[in-house]
Amino acid sequence: MISERFVDDFGTTATDYLNDHYKPFGKNINMKATVIRTDKKNIQHVSTRTIETLMDRMKTDIGKEVIATFRRQLPMIAKLGWKYKDMHLMPRVCATSELTKNANGDLEFRMWNGLILLTLGTFEDNGQVEQAKALAMGMPSTLAAFTGSSGKTVKLLVRIAPKDQPMPESEAETDKLCEVGYKFAMKVYGGLFAGQVIQQKASARMTFRMTIDKNPLLNLKATALQVSAFEELATVKPQQPEQRQSDYDKYNDYEYLYRSASAQIQEEMGTRFDGDKHRDEAYLTALTRRLRQLGFPAEEAVLHMRSHLWTEVEDDHIRTIVGTVYAEAPAKKKATGDTALQIRKEQQQMMDHLSSRYVFRFNTVMGYTEYRPNHTWVHPYIPVDDRVLNRIAIECRLSGLNVWDKDVSRYIHSSYIPEYNPVWDYLSECRGKWDGKDRIRELARKVPTKNPYWPDWFYTWFLGMVRQWQSSIYDRYGNQIAPLLISKQGWNKSTFIQSLLPPELQWGFTNQLDVSEKRQTLQAMSQFLLINLDEFNQISPQLQQGFLKNVITLPCVKVKRPYGKHVEPFPRMASFIGATNQADVLTDPSGGRRFLGIELTGPIDISRNPNYKQIFAQALYALDHHESYYFDDEQTQQILESNRQFQQLTPAEQYFNDCFEPATNENDGKYLTSSAIFAHIKKLAGSDLRLNSLNHFGRTLSNIPNLQRKRTTKGTEYLVKLRK
Repeated sequence: MISERFVDDFGTTATDYLNDHYKPFGKNINMKATVIRTDKKNIQHVSTRTIETLMDRMKTDIGKEVIATFRRQLPMIAKLGWKYKDMHLMPRVCATSELTKNANGDLEFRMWNGLILLTLGTFEDNGQVEQAKALAMGMPSTLAAFTGSSGKTVKLLVRIAPKDQPMPESEAETDKLCEVGYKFAMKVYGGLFAGQVIQQKASARMTFRMTIDKNPLLNLKATALQVSAFEELATVKPQQPEQRQSDYDKYNDYEYLYRSASAQIQEEMGTRFDGDKHRDEAYLTALTRRLRQLGFPAEEAVLHMRSHLWTEVEDDHIRTIVGTVYAEAPAKKKATGDTALQIRKEQQQMMDHLSSRYVFRFNTVMGYTEYRPNHTWVHPYIPVDDRVLNRIAIECRLSGLNVWDKDVSRYIHSSYIPEYNPVWDYLSECRGKWDGKDRIRELARKVPTKNPYWPDWFYTWFLGMVRQWQSSIYDRYGNQIAPLLISKQGWNKSTFIQSLLPPELQWGFTNQLDVSEKRQTLQAMSQFLLINLDEFNQISPQLQQGFLKNVITLPCVKVKRPYGKHVEPFPRMASFIGATNQADVLTDPSGGRRFLGIELTGPIDISRNPNYKQIFAQALYALDHHESYYFDDEQTQQILESNRQFQQLTPAEQYFNDCFEPATNENDGKYLTSSAIFAHIKKLAGSDLRLNSLNHFGRTLSNIPNLQRKRTTKGTEYLVKLRK
């Protein structure tokens, strides 16, 4: 009897639920496999066999033990790259369709058997092969499971059918259905054989080499996987498989398998919860065993059981049952020799326990370990702090493990935890996906300015920023330019700057750095991706001309870790950008070549977010094709010329401009020493002109544009003329 709770959860009975996903074939369908043999004259010979006779044929080797010899020689063949001389004697078998030979000797499609071919592998020994075959036959859609010709793979014949659609008749329609059905079967069987389903091109003519298997498994009562939304999916152009499946997709796959397993257990036992404690316990145990057979991680089983049974079973009780059932798995082989002496039993149990409960990774950018529960329900990674460490240690003790908090801490902060670089992970998702449209300069044009060079300058700086994220401690140069957005308040400068990073990398943005704290600044350069020098005008001239100018050019940073004993080099990650409300912000008398002043003519358009994937895909494409990510001499000169309008003039420079101007030749002016020029200005300025030394005034004169000078016995003389 099916409980009413099942109907509440699934919206249908267990029988109807299975029938909705699996459909039996008609009894009159006579499936025939096609055997294709090529003789020494390269002539094809075609014959057909029923699936039953094909399975019987596999039980004995073909003449001269060709398959057995192939399996024995396979390791040497693979190592040396040889070709098996009798490969032509191993016929190809098309079990998915029946093919015929026409008058021209070509193979023609006759009819489809409603099958696709899946390949599992590779396995180390025959025991694993037999186990995989038995496990695959537990799926209701598996018609046959047998060993591949290499002896290291398993071939599965899986039944599929279109849902609410007639069976395809033409080969083209069949190929489309096979493609969609193959993807669907990959998901279903992928949950059972994680990482062991070998992807192939699906079609109506999928073949395999004749093999030998003394115990091929056949289920003539297999039901077909129904491919839903066939018409919509079949017209979609096949996409390349992604590097990783999202947590949402994985969760849905596990949820599908869980519901199927729950329905099957209820059909077998006749009930789920009827108030009888022993029967309820038996149901939960049987369900957990089935989930383990389907390849559910322990924490994944807890997640799905808890989501369906939360009103009937306590969470602790679910964990107890799952822990007991999963402990029934065959124990790992004990290490021997020196390894066994180094690893205590309790330590290994703790590592296995933590791996089953959590997923850890070491964030190489931030320098700490992160964790999340070991299941597919979407959950962000969280840094492991002292509170988390203490909780995990207590959980280990409550689970009966004889470990202490220092053991947990030692493991979590060790190299056993895999490394993870969030920046490289994001960039890898963007690489190779640029659509060819120049989106970086398009982003720059959102900043209204009269400077015609701004889009190109921003493009080069942006490439430098992305290149900086991929740098190492051995690089010779860093991103040596910092753009400065100059305008009055309320023109969206800070918002635009922060929007340069995608949401996934927003942790790498800061606008609260105090650059006067030198150690903090160096540490931030190794952890952040973009540093906004907001209110740039508040940075003192001494700091701007000294420390800040220096750190912008650094290729790496050298700091001492907290409680460290020596200084260590770290890759520099951060690039600089700034914003200010004042125009005269550059105080470096040499011209401020490390800053790129851009004066806005209006508010920045921030109404739409950038297409981050395409922007960074374009940057990676440019870097991969060796485009320049630094400013050449011509661009640097353009920046210096542009920056003069933002130069902050000292009183001495202002007085000089009032009294003198650079001369072009000696007929137009005359050479004067800095002391003579200073004395003339002093007469005009009086006590208002305060200079600590003539040397400082001389450095001021040497940075005045177009001012010619020469070295004489009197010192350095400058070619000037008096203003009238």
